[in-house]
Amino acid sequence: MDGNATRQTDSLLRLAVQHHNAGHMERAARFYREILRIDPNHCDAAHLLGHIAYQDGRHQTATALFTTAARGNATVASYHLALGQTQLDGGDPTAAAASARRTLALSPNDADALCLLGAAAGRLGSRALAFHCFRAAVRLVPAAPEARIGLGRALEDLRQIDAAIGCYRLAARLRPKDAGVWITLANALRRWSRPVEAAAAYQEALKHGIDNVSVWANLGAVWQTLGQPARAQDAYLQALRRDPHNTEARNNLGLLLLGLGNNGAARACFLAVLATAPQHIPSLVNLGLAEAALGRFAQAAACHRRAIAQDHNQPEAWNNLGNALKALGQRALAVTCWKQALALNPAFADALGNLGAEWSDQENFAAAARHLRRAVRLMPTHAPLHAVLAYTLNGAGRLIEAAQACRHALTLIPSLADPLCTLGLIEQRLGMPKAGRWFDRAVNAAPSHALARFNRGLLALERGSLSLGWADYACRFKAGRARPERRFTIPEWRGEPLAGKRLFIWREQGVGDEFLFASCYADAIRLAGEVVIECDRRLVPLFARSFPRALVRAEQPLHGLTEAETVECDFHIPAGSLPRRVRDQLGQFPDRSSWLYADATRMADWRERLDALGDGLRVGVSWRSQVMTQDRKSAYVPLSDWGPLFQVPGVTFVNLQYDECRREIAEACLRFGQPIHGWNGLDLRDDFEETAALIASLDLVIAPANSVAELSGALGVPVWRFGQRDWTQLGTAGRPWYPSMRVFQPVAGESLTDVMTRIAAELRRLPRLDQTQKIATGRTRATPRQRSA
Repeated sequence: MDGNATRQTDSLLRLAVQHHNAGHMERAARFYREILRIDPNHCDAAHLLGHIAYQDGRHQTATALFTTAARGNATVASYHLALGQTQLDGGDPTAAAASARRTLALSPNDADALCLLGAAAGRLGSRALAFHCFRAAVRLVPAAPEARIGLGRALEDLRQIDAAIGCYRLAARLRPKDAGVWITLANALRRWSRPVEAAAAYQEALKHGIDNVSVWANLGAVWQTLGQPARAQDAYLQALRRDPHNTEARNNLGLLLLGLGNNGAARACFLAVLATAPQHIPSLVNLGLAEAALGRFAQAAACHRRAIAQDHNQPEAWNNLGNALKALGQRALAVTCWKQALALNPAFADALGNLGAEWSDQENFAAAARHLRRAVRLMPTHAPLHAVLAYTLNGAGRLIEAAQACRHALTLIPSLADPLCTLGLIEQRLGMPKAGRWFDRAVNAAPSHALARFNRGLLALERGSLSLGWADYACRFKAGRARPERRFTIPEWRGEPLAGKRLFIWREQGVGDEFLFASCYADAIRLAGEVVIECDRRLVPLFARSFPRALVRAEQPLHGLTEAETVECDFHIPAGSLPRRVRDQLGQFPDRSSWLYADATRMADWRERLDALGDGLRVGVSWRSQVMTQDRKSAYVPLSDWGPLFQVPGVTFVNLQYDECRREIAEACLRFGQPIHGWNGLDLRDDFEETAALIASLDLVIAPANSVAELSGALGVPVWRFGQRDWTQLGTAGRPWYPSMRVFQPVAGESLTDVMTRIAAELRRLPRLDQTQKIATGRTRATPRQRSA
């Protein structure tokens, strides 16, 4: 370039610098560009124009200009420093570190270059180098807050948290009116779970003129952590006033509202986020939580599936999808989801807890306890996990461990209802007289805790307090101890006069409970103008014969029902709620032998078949329930332990066991030398017409707590029921529902096998009468006949 050109560029540079210093950036930039047009390698013009581009946010342009300057004159430290800063901002820490080293080679005591090298080293994972660089910078310029902040970040990377926060605090003291420094301090305090101090630092930043959406959003999150929802909501709203489309603030506001139980408003927040950011996975997951809280589990599952479709590696979405599917009754799929969540994050305590709870519900207590103990180790202060573990251990019969887990949970949260309820169950099983106090405490702590109310109700009924017991027994649906409660367009009957009204009675539990509660149907029929009874389809003929004044119909399938059912009646009532209306006192149990009646023609046929077996006492036997839960197993005695009964002479045994039991019968016959008679083609499980006729033709039935015993008692057949004491005894030594039933239960120190020996002794005492007479336990049994209810 000739001398004229040099003089021209020098003149232009002086003008450009004047405008630059005066803040006239556009004019300065025009002069710099003119210089570079004349001399494309003009180092100063490229360097200064690069600063203008950098300030405007055009980092790529700035990098190119700084590169021109550094290449044009490699001996100027500031050129390399500026280039290194843009390289770091552009995401190239390796190049930034090289530029910083070139700067330091030219100017070893350049604190800014040390800070640049420290920042680049930190991003590259060289934590020790980063620390040494920032510490050297601080020694060179002790009053520079930037060096202190860099040193703080290096100390954070080295997990020296207190020292790091000390650096940030010193930076804030060095520049107390710099809102950015306060924000740096606040963010660090929030990161390291010091929410009280973080809130103060954010507020200090706001005092110094900052009006940053992120600050308000972060302050809201801190207030939320501190359990101050009103302050948190105000901070989120402040953020949204400044930026209505701020995803973080809107999503966090939704989470806050969800935690407050304002599920509809929370849902609206998440939908607002997704309206502008349809791919925002956290809001999709949270929308699923809101839908689930609103009882819209199908919609919740759809949200979580959308989140998973966008990112398959989302353990939270998989876990929540499992919860939604469980609520929809798709439990096998739910287990698959929880397992997938754990495959993605083996230390995911929520998924471990959910899977453990599911195994517990399935009575796989060993697997349940294993998962729950892992979850507790991961989150030792999570009281609900200890509570679920306690419930599982109680189900497994490990009562001492269960009680310990309950008390651990209550140490963390003294008013947590679940472990209080479980403690009540434990003490009840141990026969402790004050077990009910735990149910009372649970209800006081959480008045809507359905399971505590239900268990309190059962205990009250077991002790003979019928009014109190029936009131809490009404919580069985919400407690999950009866089928999902059905909804109708008509009100539930709560004792209003029924004269001239139509009452709809619907089944809610198994057929054994149906036989029990059917003892109240005749009372309802007398009170109402008309009664419609809905029962298990297998019971329709039996119930229609037994309650001829009622309209009896089969239970309607409920799959997919989302709206309230319409029934042409004035009131409805679940069968298990009838006793509350007509059996509020023991004196209200009528003195009658039966309320169900077998078909007379079928009975005559069965008498002929039984006569062919000989003149022995005809005793029907059953030994277990179809539903064999862990808790119920202790109430049954295997057929192999019935030896004392089979040794009683003069008895003809008839099989009434309704599941697959041919091998057991064959083994018992071979072992004890006593036949147990059965008939091919008789479906004891599904054909209740033939089963009822057979039972009604017997002299005695011996059975545990199962549908055989219930049907026998409802037919008025003498029945000896063996097993543990239960709530249906209503505080008595027997079962007031069934006048023909005698209860055999173990006394202190006695097992159920010992009870079978007692039953055998009683069986020996019965007189062997001819076929024109009927045996009974203290009463004569009338021949069953059809009778109007």
